[in-house]
Amino acid sequence: MPSLGLQQSQTQRQIQTLAPQMRQGLDMLQTPAFALGALIRHEAERNPLLSVEETAAPSIEAMREEGRDGDVDQHDGEDDGGGAANGQARAEDDSLEDSSSPDAPREPSVGDFSTLGDDYADDLFANSGEGEYDPDAQERRQFLFDSIPSAESLQEHLSRQIEEADLTPRVRAVAEQICGSLDDDGYLRTPLADAAQAVFATPAETDAALAAVQSFTPAGVGARDLRECLLLQLRAEPATANVPASSVCASPEAFAALAEHRFDRAAAIAGISQEEAAAALRQLSTLDPFPGRRFSAERATFVKPEIFVDRDPETGRWTARLDERDIPRVYIPNRWRRRHRALKSAPTGVPESAAAREARVSERRWIDAMLRSGDALLFNIEQRRATLQAVAQAVVDAQTDFFERGPDALRPLAMSEIAAKVGISESTVSRAVAGKWVRSPRGLHEMRKFFGGGVKTETGENASVEAVKRRLREMVAAEDPSDPLSDQTIAQRFAAEGVKLARRTIAKYREALKIPSSSMRRK
Repeated sequence: MPSLGLQQSQTQRQIQTLAPQMRQGLDMLQTPAFALGALIRHEAERNPLLSVEETAAPSIEAMREEGRDGDVDQHDGEDDGGGAANGQARAEDDSLEDSSSPDAPREPSVGDFSTLGDDYADDLFANSGEGEYDPDAQERRQFLFDSIPSAESLQEHLSRQIEEADLTPRVRAVAEQICGSLDDDGYLRTPLADAAQAVFATPAETDAALAAVQSFTPAGVGARDLRECLLLQLRAEPATANVPASSVCASPEAFAALAEHRFDRAAAIAGISQEEAAAALRQLSTLDPFPGRRFSAERATFVKPEIFVDRDPETGRWTARLDERDIPRVYIPNRWRRRHRALKSAPTGVPESAAAREARVSERRWIDAMLRSGDALLFNIEQRRATLQAVAQAVVDAQTDFFERGPDALRPLAMSEIAAKVGISESTVSRAVAGKWVRSPRGLHEMRKFFGGGVKTETGENASVEAVKRRLREMVAAEDPSDPLSDQTIAQRFAAEGVKLARRTIAKYREALKIPSSSMRRK
């Protein structure tokens, strides 16, 4: 029997932790440019030493060449966590006094106003929140926020109809439960008994509530499956032209046969002719299978390319360049570094009390922490730019044929190949291309689309999976609708073109492209 007691053992394990600056660098690398600006502004709010300019961000080399403000200083790197070691030159507005002076002016939030004019500076400070409270301005802002239109949700649309409907209180309560259980497509996916149990309703009250919800607009809402959804929409329309379709939808077996384009079986079950079954299919295809999506809160997703690819007219090489207009320029004015150096030693010729020394040391430690944090941010911004530029150019060099000849020339490319070429890890490449889009003469493409596996051809070369899928789509588009191509026939056609693919591989690619089977495509 094992004894009970305390035992001490020694084990060795590796604990992997990332410093905050390293985590920040990884986050910034996988953040698109339009979202990076918000991250930089957030860091500037936390670090008073950072100054942000809402202008196109020049590179560090361009800043050095322009010699901004005539005073580009290199931090000594002794106390700021590697400012000089990272090669970060910072500009300063020398017209401002040292921040330690009690009469020093307020640090401007957008850098030097000397080139913008006094009126601009006055307007900016008047609206910076430092002035007196203006009730009129606050009222105008609130009116602006209240005027922003918001789309009506499906639940709000149905709740308004419940209030207008002539329902008993208990049926109304069940109807509200049903509306709250609908998904974004307008379907009731949860059991109807759950809605009834929530308000202790009887089966008759539950059926009445469901019938009421299914009579609301949009037609088809509250259905529990596709067949019921289409049947509700048919019932909401004039019945003269929908008799065959209604007959098919009234029978689950007939509806399943019609979905498989088995017109003879669907017609036999529904008691209609095959011509009427084909007409029913055409009628059903005009209905909305997702009636709730028109009230969905989702909006169109807009993308903004961060990488532009074009051909150099002199060398003929395809080059990648970054668009950094959405990234604000951020820097640390040099007076903070001078103040930090001044606080490192006690003032000469003046006795220093214990309280004064404690205040000086406390201020120096605070500035030291802010400098380290700020320099880390500046380094990560520059590191992101250099890494993304190198990765983008390596991808462009690897996919030159794509930019020359088009999508069919896209070759298989692994992230490990780009990582080895740039000299970084594969995970860093994955972060660099995440959420990034490329604009080129070939159109707008997500950067991840340039990576992918390949399929062996008879010549020994690899054809990209995207090219194979594109060819598969072309074959299906050109097929005879009355005699669609089977997966085996498509595989044989690929083999004739020098690409050997198994039938199950064709089926996998076809499903990825959301192409129905040959029986479903037959017309």
